[in-house]
Amino acid sequence: MSLNFSLTILCLFGCALAKNLQHYKISMVSSGDTDRVALFTHAESPVWDVESQSLYFVDALQQNVHRLDYVSGQIFTKHIGYGQVNVVSLVSGSSRLLVAVRSALYLLDWKVSGDAALRLLTTVDEGLPENLINEGKADSEGRFWAGTKGPQSGDDVLPDKATFYSISQQSFTQPRIHLRPVSISNGLVWSLNNTIMYYIDSPTQKIEAFDFDPVNGEISGRRTIIDIANYGYEDAIPDGMTIDSRGHLWVAVMFGGTVLHIDPDSRKIVFGYKLPVSRTTSLCWGGPNLDELFVTTSKAKLDANEPLSGAIFTIRGTGSRGVPAYSFRFDNADDY
Repeated sequence: MSLNFSLTILCLFGCALAKNLQHYKISMVSSGDTDRVALFTHAESPVWDVESQSLYFVDALQQNVHRLDYVSGQIFTKHIGYGQVNVVSLVSGSSRLLVAVRSALYLLDWKVSGDAALRLLTTVDEGLPENLINEGKADSEGRFWAGTKGPQSGDDVLPDKATFYSISQQSFTQPRIHLRPVSISNGLVWSLNNTIMYYIDSPTQKIEAFDFDPVNGEISGRRTIIDIANYGYEDAIPDGMTIDSRGHLWVAVMFGGTVLHIDPDSRKIVFGYKLPVSRTTSLCWGGPNLDELFVTTSKAKLDANEPLSGAIFTIRGTGSRGVPAYSFRFDNADDY
């Protein structure tokens, strides 16, 4: 179930397409069969499961993995007692999920109660006990790319204390280092032809690109696509990111309460979608036609009066649609 209202589109920076898109609609996910908006402390890492028509996401600070059933509107919850859970991802051919808890990756069996549901794959940033895996996604070959963030106090994270890794089923106990140091690994997605990886290290305020070798899992040629500080977001940072079927990027702006639609080829912002909250954390395409943009938000450490902070928003009527998410490949996941 969702609660709906419409807003006139906010078109930024001389958008020529405004005449073709008069309105978009924002919905907020409600609690099951009630009309009460479902609020979470720090929702993150949304991923759409085409097979079950469900949205998976985490409430990191409450240590919960959630599944929103699209048809019934019911939200199911799996609590992780061991620690903060920042990432959830699908596993190819398996009912298990891949989750990041603290600085480790686990397979999660939803049907098993308690933390016995966790099966350890690997740990990263050993010797840095306050570091956490902050973001991660699978690529087209089934590798899983995950980046960490350093120690955090309030909204501040110590810079240059983290690393960006990948793992594969052939060498999952030996994560491969790609970038070090980083500060807060966040948005991550690949171009439709798998030749470019887009990446966000949030404090840089940049959406960056790398040449991507899908066969060998290598990145090179780092360059900047957009620096959001040049567009009036000096006090905000880019957070989660997804891609649509035209190869355009969609970025959640933390502390800016905005979703940016970016054309990476022209390196221009196409639209800005303003939400009634400031802490937009991540986003993904979902729904039966992959034309609904689910946006997670946070109310953690929030001083302002924002009654809808922590809601899951859905933006419809953008004229865009997504592509199915890649899944982590681990062939014996159900028996591991």
